[in-house]
Amino acid sequence: MTEGRSLLGSPRMTPPPSVVSGRILTMNPAMPVAQAMGIAHGRIQCVGTLEEVRQAMGGAVQHLDYGQGVIVPGFIDSHNHMLWTGIQQQRVDLSGCRNIAELLRAVREYRQAHPEQEWVVSGEGWHIEKLEEKRYPTRRELDEAVPDRPVYLPRVGHVACVNSVALKLAGIGPDTPDPTGGKICRDAQGEPDGLLIELPAFNQVGRLVPPASRQMRCDALREIQKKYHATGITGVVEPGLQADDMSIYQELWRQGELTVRTVAMPQAQIDQDPDVLMNSLASWPVRTGFGDERFKLGAIKVYLDGGASLNTALMREPYPDERCQCGIQVTHTDVFHRLVEFCARTGWSIGVHAVGGKAIDLALEIFNEVHQRHPIDALRFSLIHAYLWPSQRNIEMAKRLKVAVATQAPMQYQFAPLLSRRFGLSLVGQATPLKAWLDAGIPVGGGSDSPIAHYAPLQGIWHAVTRYVDDLDAVLGSEEAVTVEQALGMYTHGSAWLAFSDQQRGVLRPGYLADWVALDEDLTAIDPMRLRDVKVRTTAVGGEVVYQA
Repeated sequence: MTEGRSLLGSPRMTPPPSVVSGRILTMNPAMPVAQAMGIAHGRIQCVGTLEEVRQAMGGAVQHLDYGQGVIVPGFIDSHNHMLWTGIQQQRVDLSGCRNIAELLRAVREYRQAHPEQEWVVSGEGWHIEKLEEKRYPTRRELDEAVPDRPVYLPRVGHVACVNSVALKLAGIGPDTPDPTGGKICRDAQGEPDGLLIELPAFNQVGRLVPPASRQMRCDALREIQKKYHATGITGVVEPGLQADDMSIYQELWRQGELTVRTVAMPQAQIDQDPDVLMNSLASWPVRTGFGDERFKLGAIKVYLDGGASLNTALMREPYPDERCQCGIQVTHTDVFHRLVEFCARTGWSIGVHAVGGKAIDLALEIFNEVHQRHPIDALRFSLIHAYLWPSQRNIEMAKRLKVAVATQAPMQYQFAPLLSRRFGLSLVGQATPLKAWLDAGIPVGGGSDSPIAHYAPLQGIWHAVTRYVDDLDAVLGSEEAVTVEQALGMYTHGSAWLAFSDQQRGVLRPGYLADWVALDEDLTAIDPMRLRDVKVRTTAVGGEVVYQA
């Protein structure tokens, strides 16, 4: 192998020229299916019949033959917290807990096993719908498990459970008011009960948690990439990163160890003074799109509302089980308007976390209003999630403004049982529309929001096609199901569009990066219910094999 260099100087080893053959689904409308592709210098040189590719590449090439199964472009997850997923595997793992007792035991055992840790902190990927009690642990229960050090159990980016020591350190007491855009839950006596909802509330504790060491974070990122490649992932859009997080990615990039292509979305700190926020962003010497195809700067991410499972998604109508409660608007309208205006004027793209219908309405209305002064249709603004009943008007406006959608079929699968109890099967079946966005010609990127839902793309493709939920033994919203080809498109060229890389990857065609995945079965030729059982044989990034079954 010879050494090559990326655009910005990060050393990589360039694999020798090769011919990859088998049934290839290129995702290129001009040549949807091919027999072979020739690869050199990390890019696809030619695509066609095996004879054509062999003649074009000459004799001194490696030949990788996949006579069984199918070859597709590398999967790109359009909304994936990869660093967060890696780090959480080194903290208290609550994902397997079936009840409050098991959760408290896991917390207690972690404290005993790690006496050197100042805090007891969990990973995010746990869900109360998996607990028998269908509720969060209380402050007093956590006090019994760990009375002598602060406990911080964040969940799904919208809520955290804490004990009394953590509340005291944060200065949260009976007289502490709810912060704007957040909620401090209280017991019958008016005391904080340990449940903090949305960033402005739980970050009062979260900001006190000692950060993981730099070495631990680098190691976590190295390890999680291996697991991602084993599922066929070759790239992610990583939302909500702080500057220090991005330095971890840059460290691996500089060492030539960033094998999952990453588009980093900086997090807008909406809990700080708006002028400080705007001045901070204005001081950046670069904008969306800066970098190379290993590590690139993406859109700014901002939270507009909360989450459906927490009754904090911003809804048009009150929640059925909470009269007069329509959710939480995390970012004030004025601050959000100023941020959108700033991005449109200065050349940043923006990705807006908007789950509920009212949040979707508000985001698009402000996009449209700003567009009149500073056109946004070339900036690739996007809605993130947008799954609780976007209207036809929303879809038409998104199309006109060229706003994309980062959707997560695995989250529909994850949260459908809880949401069905709250809203009913019929209404939940209309959530997470896929076909409606695609039929309108809107770019849609497939993703997982890992660690909230599992990152395996084939799981997401399976649910997008079948809309089946195991825990309910039901198909939800068959009218929004998509074809296998459409689902593949979401995880390839759709996500590439959201990654500002649609001229570089997401399609297997000459000149594009040689990111590909070999699967042991042809996704287009099997029972759709078996899509999630298909195995990854090989994953390649830039022509380099990074995973081999």
